Amino acid sequence: MPKKETGSRRFGAFQGVFVPTFLSIIGVILFLRLGYVVGGAGLIGTIGIIILAMSVTLATGLSLSSIASNIRIGAGGAYSIVTKTLGLEIGGSIGIPLYLAQAFSVALYIFGFSEAWQFAFPEHSITTVALLSFAAIFLLTFIKTDFAMKIQIGVFSLICLALVVIFIGGGMQLGNLSVPLVGTGEPVFWTLFAIFFPAVTGLMSGIGLSGELTNPKEQISKGILYGLGTTTVIYLAMAFLLSYTTTPDQLIENTLILTEISLIPELVVVGMLAATFSSALTMLIAAPRVLQALGSKSIVPKGSLLSKISKDGEPRNAIGITALIIIPLLVLGSLNLVAQVLTMFFLITYASINLSVFLEQQLGIRSFRPTFKVPKVVPLYGFIASLMIMFVVNPYAGIVATTSVIIIYIALSKKPLEREHGDVRSGLFRALSEWAAEKTRRLPESSKHVWKPNLLVPVTTNKTLIGNFPLLKSIAYPHGRVTILGLDVKNEDSIPKEETTDHKNDKKLEEIPETVDRFEKDKIFATYSNIDAIDYTNSVIVSMEAIRSQVFSPNILFLPYEPEDVVDEDLGKIIEASEENYCGIALLDKDESVRLGTEGDIHVWISPKTLEDDLFERRYYDLSLLIAYSIKKNWVGRIHIWMVVDNEEQRGEAENYLNTLVYESRFPKSTDIQIVDGKFHDVLKEAPAGDLHIIPFEESDTSSLADISEIGGKSYLFVHDSTKESILA
Repeated sequence: MPKKETGSRRFGAFQGVFVPTFLSIIGVILFLRLGYVVGGAGLIGTIGIIILAMSVTLATGLSLSSIASNIRIGAGGAYSIVTKTLGLEIGGSIGIPLYLAQAFSVALYIFGFSEAWQFAFPEHSITTVALLSFAAIFLLTFIKTDFAMKIQIGVFSLICLALVVIFIGGGMQLGNLSVPLVGTGEPVFWTLFAIFFPAVTGLMSGIGLSGELTNPKEQISKGILYGLGTTTVIYLAMAFLLSYTTTPDQLIENTLILTEISLIPELVVVGMLAATFSSALTMLIAAPRVLQALGSKSIVPKGSLLSKISKDGEPRNAIGITALIIIPLLVLGSLNLVAQVLTMFFLITYASINLSVFLEQQLGIRSFRPTFKVPKVVPLYGFIASLMIMFVVNPYAGIVATTSVIIIYIALSKKPLEREHGDVRSGLFRALSEWAAEKTRRLPESSKHVWKPNLLVPVTTNKTLIGNFPLLKSIAYPHGRVTILGLDVKNEDSIPKEETTDHKNDKKLEEIPETVDRFEKDKIFATYSNIDAIDYTNSVIVSMEAIRSQVFSPNILFLPYEPEDVVDEDLGKIIEASEENYCGIALLDKDESVRLGTEGDIHVWISPKTLEDDLFERRYYDLSLLIAYSIKKNWVGRIHIWMVVDNEEQRGEAENYLNTLVYESRFPKSTDIQIVDGKFHDVLKEAPAGDLHIIPFEESDTSSLADISEIGGKSYLFVHDSTKESILA
């Protein structure tokens, strides 16, 4: 038996859930509109409307009960549930409309109270009655919720008495079935459904006090299910009673028909007043608690003010703000233009709750272990039905409501919201990734068409990572990835020179997480892991082989390059391993004085031997051009494509080749083509220092890299293709 909590948690299933649910459903619609629905839709049509509306509410109630038995629900009811499963952004985008819908509903119920009051006292002004009744409700709520809840028990008793005298009086007048089984079509079915459906939105009131229940995991399910079951029976019984005691004309023309068939009409009027008054009271209790919960996460402006709770547990600041919203609505005198939009907000909330549960069920997350279990079809039905009803009842209002939620979500996504816990979204995206990974393995190879830079960066010290950060960022941003591999190499003689500089005085790998955070802040997806290694070269090779099994495996191995410190045999091993694992190589030979210059121009050098091959068949510079294009998007200069030819005869052929290459590659029009006669080394030496010179190479060219590196004053990126990329794709 769970231990009951003390403090502000003080209500049980009956008073905290069942009574608010009952009072919100048995209200204006039952007393003032059900007869109109029966007269227009007929008995079977009305039963269909009741069952359809209640089925959506029941599905949502079952979903609420299930999720409430799995998580600790805080203040805010439905907002709290959606937030803990779908995240603060989605929870806030649902919570704000839910709060407004509940606040505006207070005004709607007060208008209903005023109309019933005016029936008894025709000389009284509706606006005056509305303002005075709201003042009474506000004081009851503001002074002490406990007192308001005690009033609700009295109201509940009055409504029960009103129902008893209606059924007794109607039972004494029973005759033959006097309404058609199915309505004549005027008004249409969905219009009548729209009139009836606001009755069942009272479900949200049933969980409005979720933060003040002694044991919400059990009490929410009990209170909701008993409340929905009881009210459904009452509505069905009332539909039968009206069908056997009145005529269609009476039902359509007289909204107060229940007073005429009851045993004590005056008690029914009192019941109507009590029902509308209590519904307004229930909503005024629930709405500020949603606002207080929204304020506690800074989802709404002045969150610190709105989130304050008095010593006796009342969100009085939120209650006051809610009152300021409601009073102008009462003075204006009509909410007909926004009533259907508010119903849409409730339906969106229903859909979100059902979606939350369905996703939790589908993902197979082990933390989702509700003690109250429901079949998957229940939340799925609740989700689909809620959305369909929105657009069937009023497509324009549905669009307005949906658009509002999307706008709020986008705004909240840009705010730095505090999160105390995770939500189901990461699990959802993980499940989608797993599904996509399985599908990817079964489909034909398509990496050339969907290529994005995915860098594998082995480092033995964070200093190397920091030094190369600007270039790595320029290659990866905005849609690339960086996988950082921290190598704790025991044999320091095997580490490249750049990596060993001040190696003993550096913090080595300890600061890598901070650099990873810098990538993330610059909106580049980055991951890292550290491994112990004996030998630098072998650890790089083994890492490539291990990571190759990943679905999103790296496609560029990025390494620092110092020719005098690199053994050709080791470089050959790395190249061979990269080819076997379909991973390209980028070797950065950075001039210490020039570095990346002004991060402007990029020079790509293509060998004239490519002229011997068909442009559309074989190339070994695809990765070089893809990297150049990626960098160009983040730098301010131009791409220069160079080709050094042996003689004048080759110039025309080279010009045609490179122009075709630029055109077919869809490179920027600013791309510059440079065709020069002479020796490659001489031309390279005289070429502008530029900011980066990218030189493609094949395995047979490795011996020439050191000679190129000796031409100083320039930073080089030697690039080896993996054959899994295509600049023409």
